[in-house]
Amino acid sequence: MTRISFIMPTFNRSALIAESLQAILAQADDTDEILVVDDGSTDATSAVVHSLGPRVRYVRQDNAGKSAALNRALAMTDGDYVWICDDDDLLRAGAVPRLVAALQSSGADFVFGRHERFRADSAGNRVAMGPGYWPDLATGTLARHVLEDAFVMQNGALVRRASYARVGAFDESFLRSQDYEMFVRLALECSGAYVDTVVFDQRKHDGVRGPSTVRHAATGADEVWQQYDRMIFQANAARVSRRAFETMFDGADADHVRRAALLQRACVHARHGLWPVVVADLADAAAILPERPLHSVERTICRRMFGGKHGFSGAMEGATRTELGRMYNGSAAHARIIRAGLAGLLWRLRRDTPMVRRAALSLLTTIAGPRGTVGVVAEHLRGRNDRAIDDSLWEKGLMRIAA
Repeated sequence: MTRISFIMPTFNRSALIAESLQAILAQADDTDEILVVDDGSTDATSAVVHSLGPRVRYVRQDNAGKSAALNRALAMTDGDYVWICDDDDLLRAGAVPRLVAALQSSGADFVFGRHERFRADSAGNRVAMGPGYWPDLATGTLARHVLEDAFVMQNGALVRRASYARVGAFDESFLRSQDYEMFVRLALECSGAYVDTVVFDQRKHDGVRGPSTVRHAATGADEVWQQYDRMIFQANAARVSRRAFETMFDGADADHVRRAALLQRACVHARHGLWPVVVADLADAAAILPERPLHSVERTICRRMFGGKHGFSGAMEGATRTELGRMYNGSAAHARIIRAGLAGLLWRLRRDTPMVRRAALSLLTTIAGPRGTVGVVAEHLRGRNDRAIDDSLWEKGLMRIAA
């Protein structure tokens, strides 16, 4: 029986794909299979792959996107485990036995590890760029972490084939962010585990990205990811139900669990720019146990709302800003939730880039008003002209806002 199906979709990466495949060949077992699906390359990809010998199977299709290539590859392979590899990244030595052991010992449906980034300089030498994003997984469920941020990479994950069958095929309407869309489904419907070690190196390089129909420059990747982030959660609205979030919390008080779940769902959608959903969930959460203060866990959830890697631009839209301001100045229950969220925005004011800090200041003063608690801190910041702020001011400001 085939143990692992290593699958590599590719498109015009003849200059990089050999090194990526060699990293797999160096540690693949005799019972493993390696399949490259060429999504209509116009360069020398075919010749490069064939030069590596019979261990690597090669199939070509007309350009249809990565999701289509992955679905075809899954249909053409039969390994109990599936490892999807990118055509420009490199598996670390020892990664395969490490993830196989973790998957078997944990009994999980999928397992993943960390990655580090690198680039090649003009002489072709590798230049380290530091670790990829990795949240503190010691607290909270894996599902919560995966829903809040895209940090699990296909190149660093080993998945049981039965799990892919359970959640369904890759969505071929997603021409970008296919991996994150799939991991959202896996996280909600399957069990996951992780190894806190680096299992692959991610190559960062210039050039165009995406299939031929939606090519974009590397410098424009963030805007594309924001667009597809929203699409992912719109497409998975039925899966990202309130009940799905209630399972993330323990507690004897069902109402308290429901409130925490609503705040957590609002946090997830806020970090992916779906603010109309956020506002509705915050309003519903405020109506549950309105006389009971927020638990420290709930306040932490609210602070994360403005902490998404793509920023908080959706909250800047007129209708959303107005509604958040109305809630801030509304009932005590509404105000507690918004104040806790704004504490997270204050963190961005202190730590982020000048452009983001100016946007955060604008949003703060719009929601809270110049005389609000946040407004007092914001006005002081404006007088400092974005210079470093005394730690004691921040400590007092954050304590007053999150109280």
